[in-house]
Amino acid sequence: MEIINLITDLFKYNTGYLVKHLSAMDKTLLFVRPDNKSNPIIWILGHIVASRGSLIEMLGEEPQIRELGYYFNAGSKPLSNPSGYPNIDEIMGQLGKLSTKLTRLIKDGGEALLNRQVWGQYDSIGKHIVSGYIHEAYHVGQISYLMNLVSKSNSAGYRFKLAGKKVNSPGKILIDSLKAALTVK
Repeated sequence: MEIINLITDLFKYNTGYLVKHLSAMDKTLLFVRPDNKSNPIIWILGHIVASRGSLIEMLGEEPQIRELGYYFNAGSKPLSNPSGYPNIDEIMGQLGKLSTKLTRLIKDGGEALLNRQVWGQYDSIGKHIVSGYIHEAYHVGQISYLMNLVSKSNSAGYRFKLAGKKVNSPGKILIDSLKAALTVK
């Protein structure tokens, strides 16, 4: 039962972190795309919700988030008009509901669920769930990084202007991004 509690606590931590930090954030910053190529925070959050829905569906229940998949499944493109996205409160509400449902399904299934053999990329449901968590944690890190970046760039002491700059190497991209994000006006 220890492993079950650990897994569910990890998902709960991500949910709590996102709710706490995104609720306090200026909502206009959710749509910023620093280099016009990266995904905005709203898209990454929606993708986390869609991915959790996929885990719940794999566990045999309907996640009831089909409409969010249109906007946030892998391969979808971020919208240029923020008004086209579902409301952030709706997305956050879905995150909370899915967190509760995922926790219940994992706890009800216990270790037998985790050990159940399945086909696909991994041979057990437990491996799929852990992979889903790792995928989600990666995106939580992206959100955290972007929250810091857009908050600093929005303040009077920082600026960035990445669009239109010609870059030709990963090192130059990194250095130009850091310079742009940290340069004082």
